[in-house]
Amino acid sequence: MKHVTILLIAIFFSACSSFTGRIVEEPPELLDKAAIIEVNNLISTIRLKNRNLKTFKGIGKITFWEEDKKSIASGIAWVGSDPDMIRIAILNISGQPLLSLANDGQWFYFLSHTDNNFYKKRSSYSNLKKAIQIPIKPVEIVSLLAGRIPLYEYHAANIIRNKEQGYVIVLKKRSGNVIQKIYLNEDKKDIKKIELFDGNEKLLYFVVIDSLQKINKYHVPLKLSVSSDNGNGFKIDVYKYWTDVSVNTSMFVLTPQ
Repeated sequence: MKHVTILLIAIFFSACSSFTGRIVEEPPELLDKAAIIEVNNLISTIRLKNRNLKTFKGIGKITFWEEDKKSIASGIAWVGSDPDMIRIAILNISGQPLLSLANDGQWFYFLSHTDNNFYKKRSSYSNLKKAIQIPIKPVEIVSLLAGRIPLYEYHAANIIRNKEQGYVIVLKKRSGNVIQKIYLNEDKKDIKKIELFDGNEKLLYFVVIDSLQKINKYHVPLKLSVSSDNGNGFKIDVYKYWTDVSVNTSMFVLTPQ
């Protein structure tokens, strides 16, 4: 078990460099009025998805990998509260926490339960690159686990056909640089993948939504994966999921043991 813990911590704090291929798309065309209305309606629908789901929790399996494809799987449990409070525990084979990550809206916390390694930092404008080598923000993790997607601020939106399958919504900054891509299936009802970029069009990370499940009235993740441009990534397989759960703010605060 000590070896497993060392591997988990190494994955959280190691740095690798690689790139995962993207879906090929057709070049964008000039938008007509009908296309503008369509893409705006699609984005509005995306914004409204699961908007009433404020709290949730779940358990499952998480698999981490690095550039060299080495992977390690462990149990995972989480509880979240909209918009940016989250607590995640990486579990050992007995169901006890090995590592915990939390965000209470103001602070981000990391705690290793095996050696009591602990730190906290302001969560404003921060991401989890130091912790998991992927620059994903706590609020974005909350969105994904709640069955939504992060939506970056944009100036212009376009929709184009994807040569592989379906369509792609392309969001651009005022500069014209792409800030986000949203991959839809053929009938434009389901999101299959998203790509998020920085202001210079450098890929930050991408998410593949493998499958969803319906819990009460919400469509939430069953399987999803998150990968960065350096070859690091993780996949979550959801075993159980609960919606509209009772939470309090103390759940999202970690302290040294």
